[in-house]
Amino acid sequence: MRVLLVSMPDTADVIDYMARLPNLAVVSMAGNLPGHEVRVLDLVLYKPRIGAALKEALEDFKPDVVGLSAMTFQFGTLLRVAGFIRRWDPSIRLVAGGYHASLMAEEIGTGGESPPLDFLVRGEGEATLAELVSELEKAEPDLGGVLGLSWLDGTDWRHNPPRPLMDLDRIALPDRRARVRSGFFMLDLPMDVAETSRGCPYNCKFCSITRMYGRTFRAYSEDRIIADLRAIRDGGGKAVFFVDDNITYDIDHFRRVCQAVVRHGLNDLHYLVQATAIGIAQNPELVADMDRANFRYVFVGFEAMTSEALQGVSKPTNPEINRRAARLLRRHGMAIIAGCIVGYPEDTAESVRENYRLIRSLKPDMIYAQYLTPYPKTKLREEMVAAGLVTNLDDFSKYDGFTCNIRTHHLGTRDLYRLLKREALLGNFDPSLIKANFFLRKRPRPFLKGILKAMGTNLFNVLAARQLKQCMEIDETVGDGSSRA
Repeated sequence: MRVLLVSMPDTADVIDYMARLPNLAVVSMAGNLPGHEVRVLDLVLYKPRIGAALKEALEDFKPDVVGLSAMTFQFGTLLRVAGFIRRWDPSIRLVAGGYHASLMAEEIGTGGESPPLDFLVRGEGEATLAELVSELEKAEPDLGGVLGLSWLDGTDWRHNPPRPLMDLDRIALPDRRARVRSGFFMLDLPMDVAETSRGCPYNCKFCSITRMYGRTFRAYSEDRIIADLRAIRDGGGKAVFFVDDNITYDIDHFRRVCQAVVRHGLNDLHYLVQATAIGIAQNPELVADMDRANFRYVFVGFEAMTSEALQGVSKPTNPEINRRAARLLRRHGMAIIAGCIVGYPEDTAESVRENYRLIRSLKPDMIYAQYLTPYPKTKLREEMVAAGLVTNLDDFSKYDGFTCNIRTHHLGTRDLYRLLKREALLGNFDPSLIKANFFLRKRPRPFLKGILKAMGTNLFNVLAARQLKQCMEIDETVGDGSSRA
């Protein structure tokens, strides 16, 4: 069968200014569909006018099945894309997967108007999608036997039993050659994404990852990781972002990955990683291995610099651990991207300013500040809805972390939104964050270009107190999408 895999274009503007990151899930699915002709359309490269890209792919490839991948804030776009494809050719079978489809399958199937979808793949999709496509080739497919699948049976949705977690050693390498177009980058470096593990045993209140994998951690083999990195380098990549859920949970595994990178001569690539503060702070030997392997960019989920806020969301760290982690990374010359969250229930204007000041005191090279977001199926959402602190209950397109969907006991949504944008804008003029900034020393031109754009956006948002939503043109660019049907 001909299978087109499509990832959504929605991203936060601050990311767009610095990078265009590919979707790993769709190329992983592509690599695990043997015997089928597969193409991958990563719409982040075509935004905001994605209709023409869809039209061209549908006309040229003529897929039998289209798989659509989306996170929660992208799911509205997924439905628009699905609607466009349905009007283009009603015979194409439409499959949705990703976090939102996995967590909200029952709600999607019973949410009033039926979505323009035939199937939902819940949880890890590599085996489920492969089985589904194989069944669809048959004259009488047995859809009820495909674990992890939800499917439209007449006018009713049926939800098959969940699929057990996969043995990662049985997952084939991603097929990045299936992409219709490449051109992903971070600053001035051609880049790609990879993973060394899946899952996180922690249970932070704001995170939904345990609803996907339970409180588990599974690691890929060293040989598989090295083969994947070689494929990225052979394809022209110069930087790799490891998107593991918690790569610092198993320190020994992460150290072996770093050592293997050096041993196989792959430390000519630049590595970006998400890490926990506690994993960094308590393991200086790991950071030394990371340095030798050329891990140069580290996103650390500091989240806050007060014990009360961290304990309130069950984050396994404290302010001193955060400080030790930052010192250790600076000692090894790595760029620190500080993850910061505001909008805790007891936040006041003074506490937000103080927390941001304390985050700046860590001397990060970039601050990635987001609003506390009540993602579906999280403990945080339950608590905040019960307390009346969620001001946007069901427009998930705004659940991107950079749009404020909450209030605190002391701040309204508008005031909280404007307050963080103002602090982010002022932070760009903090001399302590400029003097020894990694990006200004190593990547000055693309970094300054991105910062200036971000400053302009933040200034506009402060003055207008507006929460901008990007417009993804779909139907408008190519008519009503009915030319083939």
